[in-house]
Amino acid sequence: MSHKIHVVSTSGRLSCDAQAAWEKVCFYEHIATQPSLLLRMTLPVPLRTTGAYRRVGDVSRCMYSDGGYLAKKIAHIANGKRIDFDIIEQTIRYAGRISLRGGTIQIESHDDGTCSVHMLTRYQLHGPALLVPRFFINLVVSAMHKIVIHDMQARLAPLVPAATRAMEC
Repeated sequence: MSHKIHVVSTSGRLSCDAQAAWEKVCFYEHIATQPSLLLRMTLPVPLRTTGAYRRVGDVSRCMYSDGGYLAKKIAHIANGKRIDFDIIEQTIRYAGRISLRGGTIQIESHDDGTCSVHMLTRYQLHGPALLVPRFFINLVVSAMHKIVIHDMQARLAPLVPAATRAMEC
């Protein structure tokens, strides 16, 4: 077993202020946007989620299409800016080879009224997964981050004036 923790970090810019983005922060299990083909082919699909993720100590538990579960416990919140979580239960397909450890979602405000979302996931490899190219694992995790950021932007769309949305295309 490897004890090395690997980190994947992905950022995206949203066309809203940081507070509006903070109100839409969610996890992969909560998105309404259909995941990409890459994600649908490599990850089990979230089916239902219970719990909460708004206060320190909250636990959000999701059942996946492979019959497994993933539970996240909120470790730290800097209101309006950052949420840190730990993975406390995982029985999804890859749990014996890739252990998700936790992550961070951070919102950074910009002077022009927009903001950036920075997502970070920590994971550890075990046994046969040590032979899987890390760039592939990182690609999948980054794709997961990007779909969450895209979903946040889609849920914010009614807040952005139509003329501004047309200019972003």
